[in-house]
Amino acid sequence: MMNIKMKIYHILLKGFIICCAGCCIGIGVGIILYANVGSDTVTVFQDGLHVLLRITYGQASRIYNFVLIIIALLIAKSYFGSGTIISAFITGYVIDFTFDVLTALNLHLDFWLLLIVFLIGQTIYSIGLSILIRCNLGMNALECILYRLIDYIRIDYKWVRLVADSFLTVFGYLLGGIVGIGTILSIVCTGVMVDTFSKIGRKCD
Repeated sequence: MMNIKMKIYHILLKGFIICCAGCCIGIGVGIILYANVGSDTVTVFQDGLHVLLRITYGQASRIYNFVLIIIALLIAKSYFGSGTIISAFITGYVIDFTFDVLTALNLHLDFWLLLIVFLIGQTIYSIGLSILIRCNLGMNALECILYRLIDYIRIDYKWVRLVADSFLTVFGYLLGGIVGIGTILSIVCTGVMVDTFSKIGRKCD
């Protein structure tokens, strides 16, 4: 009986961690979109889908995640897990909710305050990604693919992420996504921030 209770406890704990990570990613992206000084690189690509297909950011996020989940399942099973699917499902809805709530506040912020808002969103987003990487319950689909690539080329995550972010930005821009100073900051910072937060997590283990 005790073993069953422990198993249930661990399942609930894992689900809670995954949900927290997915919510962090979604909240971070929602804040970044609200700041409107240039989206993070993944969101630029999703924004391009949003413009091209005339759907919401959240819907574009779900389409993006679905396609990457299929790719990750095919080529990166060792990094794939329940967190890959659950976080992807949660993220799109949290993006829409966060963006709608912030928009409803009808705040009037100048550029520098919006840039600070962007940096807050970028930090929350990076923390969410690092949690998924560290908890070993299944990374988000993009990280699954990148870590599988790292297994072959033996290059640090931050550099692989930099290249991936650059490609996502270019393709997203060509599809109609918005690029700004925030996007440049995201290209430079995301890999470094996620790597840093992951190392902090290892020290706390």
